[in-house]
Amino acid sequence: MDALLTAVTSVFTSAIGWVATVGTTITSTPVLLLFAVGVPLCGLGVGMFKRLLSTRG
Repeated sequence: MDALLTAVTSVFTSAIGWVATVGTTITSTPVLLLFAVGVPLCGLGVGMFKRLLSTRG
């Protein structure tokens, strides 16, 4: 049980490190930041507008 907990902790720590690396890379590169934040927000806006129009008609 102790070995399993150690292995899970190691995998979790590695995953958090990878997420931190990806986040740092995205925030330091403006083009990646645009595609990682701007495009999903535009998609969210379009989807919400489509739902608004479909509930009215």
